[in-house]
Formats: sequence, structure tokens, C-alpha cells
Amino acid sequence: MKFIKSILVVMDDNSDRQTALIQAINIAEKTSATIELFLVVYKNEFVSHWNFNQEQLDALQKEYIASKLRWLETYLPEVKALDIVVHFDVVWHADVSCAVLTKAAKVNASMVVKSTQKSSMINKMFFTPCDWQLLEHCPVPLLLTKNRDDDSYHKVMTAVDPEKTHNKVEKLDVNILQAGLVMAELFDAQVHVCHCYQPIGIELWQGMSSVGMDHSLINGDFHEYSDAIKAHHQAAFSELLSNYTFDEQLTHLIAGSAEYEIPELVKSQQVDLLVMGMANNGKFIGNTVEKVLDNIDCDILSLKC
Repeated sequence: MKFIKSILVVMDDNSDRQTALIQAINIAEKTSATIELFLVVYKNEFVSHWNFNQEQLDALQKEYIASKLRWLETYLPEVKALDIVVHFDVVWHADVSCAVLTKAAKVNASMVVKSTQKSSMINKMFFTPCDWQLLEHCPVPLLLTKNRDDDSYHKVMTAVDPEKTHNKVEKLDVNILQAGLVMAELFDAQVHVCHCYQPIGIELWQGMSSVGMDHSLINGDFHEYSDAIKAHHQAAFSELLSNYTFDEQLTHLIAGSAEYEIPELVKSQQVDLLVMGMANNGKFIGNTVEKVLDNIDCDILSLKC
């Protein structure tokens, strides 16, 4: 994430506003990265139409791709005018995520940028199956953008988990922090750091006590347990941040479920970009990623382990 040299932009031919391209341009202007405009197309009606022979299908596919190449070309003058090196490509593929991953590997992309949607009816992000596949499998930083009035980032939130559990790569938290700092520097933004931990609730605690389970505390007091858990996570959080100079008011240690607390924190702090880590099992530092992202109304930068 430190050096962004090539940005793969997944274009959306169903949208009048290419938010992914807008953000890619913002980043490329500051990093001198190249941009690759990439469009994946597939018309099932061509393939399934009963009276097209293979030669006709090939001709239709070729002409359709040519029309989309002409569409992509309309964006080139805007990018080239900013002295950004730009390439473009259209591929025919039924699986958008598979095509994007293949292209990213082929061009050695430093970052993939794709727009996602926001439903005005429910006022939250709407992630497509392609988004989920990319979140789980994209090996380079993946930036999912939405259609916002302000294309800049003013507040960046990094979500870390300093606990040595969940079988995550040891340096993932460091990579998340560094990515957040890079994005904050590029956009002259403020960067926050959050860590959510979930202690055992008092009801479960009482149940444990009733069956004589050892709480590993002197008097088995729930409040003492809560204080000890908080101190444990605070120590791990402080150790992670010891090599950085984050203002205390920009660090957030929160007791509660990440799926509820992170969206609330993003909202209360008016965060524009959330930087998070994805484990290889499709989980977000120990919590189901769907539960977190479904309630976050900001752009997402996802890093793989």
C-alpha cells in the first residue's frame, strides 16, 4: 500500500457517474500511478438465443465489445489531460469477480477500485455478489466507492484487532494502519484507529458462576472481570500503537460487538473511509464481514491477510 503504481478501475456501464474512476484519478494524481479502465461484459440473451449459430454469436460478441471499447474511449481525454497514463480493456466474461481478479494479476495492479451501490430506500450500502467475491479473494488493496457528493476523504478510520487470535497474519494490523496513514496523507485527512472487543455478558457470567467455572479472578466479581478484560485489550491496543503518534482522542477502544459498534462509530465520527482487514476465511477480524459492512455508509478499503 506504500507504493501505488497501477490502479485497476472496474467501470460500470450502467451508471452515469463513475465514482471508481473519480477516486482512482484522485489517487493517481497524488501518486503518479497509471490507470487501467476495465469493463466486464456479458449478454446472456446472446448466448441463450435459440436461432443464433456460433458464427453469428461470435460476430455479435465482437461488435458488442467494440461498442463498449468506444464507450471507454470517451473517458480517455479526461484522464490524459491530467498527465495520467491510462490504458483500457473490455473482456467478455460471465463472472465479473473472476475477470477482475485475472486482470489484476495480469497487469500487476497495486490497487483495485470498484464502485458499489447505496440503496436510497434503506439508506445503506448494497454490496453485490461480485463485491463479496472481491472482498474475499482480491490479493491487493480493494477500494469500494459509493456515489457521494464529496469525492474527497476528510476522516479515515482504521479498524484493527491486536489480539493474537483468529489465525490472522501478524502484520495485518500494521498493514491496515499504514494503509490508513497513506490514504490520510494523500487526501490530507484525519486518521482514527478503533479496536472493538466483546467481553462476556453478565448473564453468561452468572451462568458460568452457577456451574462453578473458574473465572481466573480472585473473587469472581463481574466488574473485576470487566476491568481486567478492558485492561488486557488496552495493553494490546497500546502496544500496537506504540510506534505511532496518534492523538488519544483519535483512538477508540470500545467494548461491544464489532458488527454494531463499528457502524455506530463510523456514523458518529462522520468517517468517509473505513480501512479494514479480510482474513482468508472471509471473516473480518473475527466477525462476519457481512454484518459489519451492511450497516456502514462510507467507502471501504479492504486489505487481505
